[in-house]
Amino acid sequence: MTEQPDGHVGWRSWAFDYAVAGKEGLALAHGFFRGRRVFHKLSLPVIRVKYLQDEELGGLTAVLGTGCGPYNDQITWDPVNLGEDLNPIRGPHHLVRVAGCGRYVCIRETRLADGSLWLELAVYARIGAYHIYQAWYLNDDGVILPRVFSKGLSCNVDHHHHPYWRFDFDLDGQDHQRVNVFGDEGTRFVGFVTREGRLLNDPAGGTVYNIESLETGLRAWIVPPTPDPASGIVGPTQFSSVDGYVRRFREAEDADWPHRAEHEIGFGVHEGCDDADVVLWSVGHLFHRSAEGKDHWHEVGPTIVLEVPPAPDPPPEARRAVDVAGRIAIKDFKLGLHDGWGHFHFHEIVLVHPFSPHAEVFVRRGPVGDVSAHLIVTIDRRPDDSVAIAFTADLYDEGERVARVENGFSVAPGGTGNSSTHLVDHHWGDPDTADMEFTVTNAESPPGGPPLHPVA
Repeated sequence: MTEQPDGHVGWRSWAFDYAVAGKEGLALAHGFFRGRRVFHKLSLPVIRVKYLQDEELGGLTAVLGTGCGPYNDQITWDPVNLGEDLNPIRGPHHLVRVAGCGRYVCIRETRLADGSLWLELAVYARIGAYHIYQAWYLNDDGVILPRVFSKGLSCNVDHHHHPYWRFDFDLDGQDHQRVNVFGDEGTRFVGFVTREGRLLNDPAGGTVYNIESLETGLRAWIVPPTPDPASGIVGPTQFSSVDGYVRRFREAEDADWPHRAEHEIGFGVHEGCDDADVVLWSVGHLFHRSAEGKDHWHEVGPTIVLEVPPAPDPPPEARRAVDVAGRIAIKDFKLGLHDGWGHFHFHEIVLVHPFSPHAEVFVRRGPVGDVSAHLIVTIDRRPDDSVAIAFTADLYDEGERVARVENGFSVAPGGTGNSSTHLVDHHWGDPDTADMEFTVTNAESPPGGPPLHPVA
C-alpha cells in the first residue's frame, strides 16, 4: 500500500494541512483555529548533533571508536526499501511505520497523563544509529506541543541533540506583528524585539515569547522548555549557542536548512522587525549521556499557546450561514462480477463572519469494498459578504490516493453555487470511480441561527 506524504486535517476547532516535504520534517501549514488563521507553516528544518568528541570522518568513526559527527539530521519522505538496514557503516536512513498506527504519518487522538484529549501527528525516522520520533500535539484550547523524542548512539560518547523549529505565524492573516519578551513565566514584561537577531533565554528558566497581531490582538505565546538536567533538557552550548532567532519573513528563507553541520544558524542581513511579518526559530538542547545506553528515550520541545481575544458580535447581515449539501456515489469495480456501489448524502451548515471568516466541511465516505472518497470544502468570507469556495475531491483505493480534483467558485450574498466532479482510478485497469455533487447556499444568519463558530 502506498501512502501519501501530505494531507489535510479537520479536528474540533483546528483545520490545517500537513506534509513531509523537502527536508523540514513533518510540517503543518495553512493553520486555522476557531475559524481564524493562525500560522503559515510550522516545521523542523534540522536537528544538529554534536558529540563531546567528534571528527570529520563520518560513520567510519563509529567503527574506529574515535568519535563521530557533527551531524545535520533531517527528516525527509523516505519509506523503507528492502535491504536499507544492512549497511554496517551508514546505517538505516528511512521512515518507519508508527506502531499502533500502521502508517508513516500517524494521525490519531491520544490522552496525555492528565487525561486531556489531544490530536497527535507524528513520524518515526531512523537516521543512522538514531531513532527520532517527531510529533505535534494539539488540543481544543489552542495549545500546540512540538516534540522531538530521540534515542540511539552513533558512538559511545556523551552528546547533544539540538532541534531547530521554525514557526511562521500568520495571525489573522496580518503582516503587522510584534515579538514581546517576558520573564518569570510570562508575568514580567522585559521588552520588544525590534531588530532581527539571536534569542537567549534566562538560564534559570521563566523566559516566554509572545508574537501578537498589532491589528487584531491575536497572540501566540512560545514557552521554551524548562531546564531539567536530570531529563537531559539543558541550555545552549558552544556548538548550539542560541535559544532562538527572530527574522522577518523572506521567501528565500522559507527553504531547507542552508548551513553545514558545524555552523550555527545565521543570516547576512538584519533589519528592523517590529510591525512586520515575523518568523521565530525555537531551539532545543537535549543532552544524552552515553552511560544511559542506546535505548534511553529523551524528549524536548517548547509549548505554543494561542490567545484568542473575545470579539464583539458581528451585525446580522455580516453573519453568513453557508449551507453545503450534496451526494457522493462510489463504485468499486469488480472484473467479471457485480460492481460494489455506495450512495451517500451529506448536509452541513457552517457560519462565517468578520471575526471568524474561515470554515470547512470535511466529508469522508466509504469504504465500498476497498474504495473510499474524501471531499474538503473550504469557505472564506469576503468583505462584500460573498464567500469563496475551494474544494478538494480525493478517491482512495486501499488507502492509496489514486485521483484528485481541485477547484473553486464564488457565491454571492443570497446566492447559490454548485459543483459536479467525476473521479476515476486508471491504475492497473481497475476503474473505480467516485461522483460528487454539492450545492452551496450563502444566506444571512437569522437570530437564533447556527452557532457563532463553525460546526466541528
